[in-house]
Amino acid sequence: MSIESQSWQQQLAAFLAQQRQHLAKPDPLLQRQLRLVWLDTAATAIANLAEPALIALQRHHGHLAPGNRQLPGFCEALTPSGAVLVLAASACWDELVEGYAPAHGRPALHGVPVAMSLCRSLGQALESLFLSYELGARLGEAYRVPAGEHVDGTWGTAVAALAAAVALDIGPDREVEAVNAALCQMSRSLLAPVREGASCRLLYPGLAASRGLDLAVAAAAGFGGPQGLAADPVLRALAAMPVDLAPRRATAISSGYMKLLPGARHLHYAAAATRAWLQCHGGGTEEERPPGSAQRWSGPIQLRTYPEAIHYCGQLAPANRIQAQFSLAFAVAASLRWGDLRREHFSPTALVDDELQALLGRIELVAVDGQTGRWAELVMADSEGILRSARVEGLPGDPGLPIADTQRLHKARALLEPVLGDEASDKLIHHWLEAPDSSSLWPLS
Repeated sequence: MSIESQSWQQQLAAFLAQQRQHLAKPDPLLQRQLRLVWLDTAATAIANLAEPALIALQRHHGHLAPGNRQLPGFCEALTPSGAVLVLAASACWDELVEGYAPAHGRPALHGVPVAMSLCRSLGQALESLFLSYELGARLGEAYRVPAGEHVDGTWGTAVAALAAAVALDIGPDREVEAVNAALCQMSRSLLAPVREGASCRLLYPGLAASRGLDLAVAAAAGFGGPQGLAADPVLRALAAMPVDLAPRRATAISSGYMKLLPGARHLHYAAAATRAWLQCHGGGTEEERPPGSAQRWSGPIQLRTYPEAIHYCGQLAPANRIQAQFSLAFAVAASLRWGDLRREHFSPTALVDDELQALLGRIELVAVDGQTGRWAELVMADSEGILRSARVEGLPGDPGLPIADTQRLHKARALLEPVLGDEASDKLIHHWLEAPDSSSLWPLS
């Protein structure tokens, strides 16, 4: 039977079976990539648990529904649903979590918090990550984000439902039912909180993941989705159906991007173009230039880039951390002001820096159609008044430009150590990268 003649349920069941077969084959590169994506996503989810707002969220959830298991980094024992919500919000805090560009979103962001909360063995967690990531990549490719909306928390509901279904071991048939039910209850995530910097934006993936968990539990009890979902007019209007589930040679999780800088991925191309401009035309290396040296160049600063980047990150005057995380102008100004883009640059103190504000007032964003891929070009006059430009296409961490394991481990340690301490962080990193699949998900104390 060809895939075109199969029902949606048959296609999905066959897809999941194929992914399991793929995972079962001896493939050291895939196994290593799985563990690295797990480590990166889990580290971003733990990194900000000590933030006052996330501590308050833990306290309130713990008061409402106390759990019986306290995960590392938590100040409260929460139910799995509460832990999922907190972990996903923490993962979004600095916008440091990886993603899959063709899906315009982050499959692991919705799946890993679920697996962290539910899985007992490392192998089960990696299976949950792999299956949910591959499905999320296909769903994200098909989903067309409506104008004024954000992708987080939409198809991620189905990702979380599958991740939870695998973690709960409810069986292949009911995994399909959980995904179907989740597709019926995807969130509508508005872009308005991102534009205003409202903190409810951090809850998008967590609420979707928590809903996915509940749907997996319901599927285990026999509550499933409809048979005719592929023909549903609402899903088809979103171009969310039919999803391409045909076999592919390469896995999506091996083609995702890894972030080394905070903020939305679109910002990183702008920051890299700015650093390239300074290196080529600014005089001296980044280490030799004094902070604020870009101020000696007068005139407008133009950033040319692909339209999607400006659609999501067109904020010209960010007033808070979330707005800055989605501001191409901020990425350029901060990189000119301080030479790079770091987590502390998004703080309230940094945001009101006089030189930063002066730079922000000179930046113009220009969307350029007709070019493929993600890129950015900075155009600015040098110290002699001559217009100079610098362009970047591709970043370290993109597919085809892999970063070394040492860079990944440095990032993980930098995220984990302030929360867990040096010794516990080293133990956790080594365990997740080297322990057998049959080991406990969390190293035994």
